[in-house]
Amino acid sequence: MSETVIGIDLGTTNSCVSLHINNKLKILENNEGGRITPSYVFFTDQNAVIVGQYAKRMADVKPEYGIYEIKRLVGRKFDDPYVKNNLTYLPFQVKNISNEPAIIIQGKNQILKKRPQDLCTYILEKIKNDSEAKLGHPIDKAVITVPAYFNIAQREVTLAAARQAGFTVLKLLNEPTAAALSYYYENKCSGDEQSYSLVYDLGGGTFDVAVLRKKGSDIDILGVDGETHLGGHDFDNLLVEHVCQILISKYNYTPKNDRRNMRRLHNECEEAKKILSICEDTTIILNAFITTHNSIEIPITRTEFENLAKTLFGQTIEIVDRCLIKVNLTKNDIKEVILSGGSTRIPKIQTMISDYFDGKKLCKFVNPDECVAEGAAIQAAMLSKDPAQEISQIKVTDVTALSLGISNFVDAMTFLIKRNTPIPTSSTTKRITVYNNQTNMTFDIYEGERVDAKKNHFLGVLEISDLTPAPPGQCAVAVTMSIDQNGILTVSARETVSNKTKDVKIAYTRGTRSDTEVRNAVVDARENQVEDERFNKFAEVKGYLIKYCVRSMYNFEQKGLTMTYKEAYDKCAEAVKTSKNLGVEDEQEITKLKNELVSLCSPIEKKYKFVNMP
Repeated sequence: MSETVIGIDLGTTNSCVSLHINNKLKILENNEGGRITPSYVFFTDQNAVIVGQYAKRMADVKPEYGIYEIKRLVGRKFDDPYVKNNLTYLPFQVKNISNEPAIIIQGKNQILKKRPQDLCTYILEKIKNDSEAKLGHPIDKAVITVPAYFNIAQREVTLAAARQAGFTVLKLLNEPTAAALSYYYENKCSGDEQSYSLVYDLGGGTFDVAVLRKKGSDIDILGVDGETHLGGHDFDNLLVEHVCQILISKYNYTPKNDRRNMRRLHNECEEAKKILSICEDTTIILNAFITTHNSIEIPITRTEFENLAKTLFGQTIEIVDRCLIKVNLTKNDIKEVILSGGSTRIPKIQTMISDYFDGKKLCKFVNPDECVAEGAAIQAAMLSKDPAQEISQIKVTDVTALSLGISNFVDAMTFLIKRNTPIPTSSTTKRITVYNNQTNMTFDIYEGERVDAKKNHFLGVLEISDLTPAPPGQCAVAVTMSIDQNGILTVSARETVSNKTKDVKIAYTRGTRSDTEVRNAVVDARENQVEDERFNKFAEVKGYLIKYCVRSMYNFEQKGLTMTYKEAYDKCAEAVKTSKNLGVEDEQEITKLKNELVSLCSPIEKKYKFVNMP
């Protein structure tokens, strides 16, 4: 097995592969000689699969057989509004199978049903085969980039597609982080002075912002924000819709029911968008588009395009602003604004970013389509065991946005992973059963800073059942919370007696919550510190009361005292029932109840030597 590790940018529009070897970064060209590979998959009548440039060309002729924008379907449910919006513009069939999007290809002899994962695998297989042909030896290890806002489903589908293609993925690297690595490497950024950079990464399908702190060779990711459904394809779709409206009003024709014409229209609009990045105006020419006209010419100016996309362009600036607020920095704190992604070639985008940063010079790549793959290659070299890939170490650190933990039986938060903990990380706590012969434990998983768990953000639930029967407090369950290098949170529970285990994977990427929510959660905890202290004291009293009553009842039962001390036994049972419905506003009542029960049962406890009391 080769130790060489490559870096792959699996993009919405194009994919790219890079390698750092012998102290040099190089793009690995595909078998057609291209530096980037269109993320297109085409199925022939005989169901043969073609990937890349030729697939894109053939899709122009038979659009229902050419699949693209796969990344926008990855890890999503069919009823996702983003998926439904995309279907308006896609010329191939996408059907609902158990609420999963499935691409349908009508072959000559059979109908094919392909998952987005399968199509990603085809692209990765081509990348693997082309890279091996270029290097002359097998390649089975890679770092693959993903949008910072990819959720757990999207990340896991990417990992599964890579495994299916024959890759071992050493790391899923967030795209803006990859762009920053490429920039720092290319510009030989060094020195011990601390500085802040902002990466603005706008590609074909996704948009990411990352704020990074650099000191020496250490890069810390302070915060990210973004949108998994905002990019160059959305700008194309605005032009497509604009042209469709003109065709309807002037020519009484809508192409939306003609897949081939919609594919052609999409190509023309994409090309017009690119031309408008270097020219003030262009013309969208539609030859033989409708039977009544040999040729239709629709002029479009850069200003018209900018007006069409004004709202979407503005959204990217709002996200930049939001990200800076989250990390408590101002735009004046940012030393470098790094642009990556092909859509940053749009002049209006560059102007808006420069204006936002008061005229600051923007840091641009010669090839913004390649910088993410190059960053992945730098990360790959750091993880490689191949001596030829040795690289001056740049340490990249990602951190948890908010604290993570579980609630206990009185809704108090147990913090397992504190806010700003470097990733990957893991932490374990132990829980004991509250009730006699308790058969299951349920752990509600939260993200946030409040002591009252219910005031935090609920992430999910883990339940472990069939616990070993035991007296109250005598069966223990170890709960482990871990976040891996790919940003996937796993919560597992293991009963210490039988070693029975159960785990659940939770979406832990910054995309699960808006950064405004993250910032507000921190401020909320700070402003409600007194309230949290009050809740903590209340939870301690309530927890003690329930455990004291349950264990007293257990001892009454085991020692045959339930009838002798029926009043005390019944009051314990009633207190357990009553206390479950009492909140922090009932703190005086819960304290009074605890004192009454302890006074009532304490003499009996001492007389009969009760066991396992709290």
